[in-house]
Amino acid sequence: MRRLAWLVAAALLILSTTVSAQSHWSAEGAGMSVWVGAEISTFNPDYGCKNDSPFTCGSHQLLGVSPFVDANHVLFRRLGFEGQARILPWRGPGDGLSESSYMAGPKVSIARFRSVGFSGKFLAGGAHITLPGHAPGSGQYFAMAPGFIANMRVSRRVFARAEYEYQLWPNFLGGGGLTPNGFSFGFEYALKRY
Repeated sequence: MRRLAWLVAAALLILSTTVSAQSHWSAEGAGMSVWVGAEISTFNPDYGCKNDSPFTCGSHQLLGVSPFVDANHVLFRRLGFEGQARILPWRGPGDGLSESSYMAGPKVSIARFRSVGFSGKFLAGGAHITLPGHAPGSGQYFAMAPGFIANMRVSRRVFARAEYEYQLWPNFLGGGGLTPNGFSFGFEYALKRY
């Protein structure tokens, strides 16, 4: 539990740091902007795999989709908000294993290098796991997810997006914890500027 507390504290400290420039620099002027997007995700479910590294579950990585909405420049120039659904129903270790999460939280722009912007996020919300057979543990859980995002401009209103997310499910099976994590790749589109 102490390790979890330190991880949460570190994530909040990173998110509160305002370092360089915003990530959606060319599509945004002054004021808030709203973006929508979707990604393809590949995650280690941290259940039925030898460890929780995002690369060690081999052909049993969970695959799915992740639609999201971003609001940038909500507070100050670098602080925004993200809401996402991550639905991972395919390919897990064992028939019937699936995970999904529905989270929201702050997002902060960290740096920009040429046409690539970098952001951090810390989301919290609900997560659900369905286990194969009648294994104990299927159900709803509280989850937190620090993450790192890289955006690359494709056009004035479209960005390619890659991200890494490390989810923490501290109450899985009565406190045993679960740490699904992985990568997502997709696109986002600027809907509106205020």
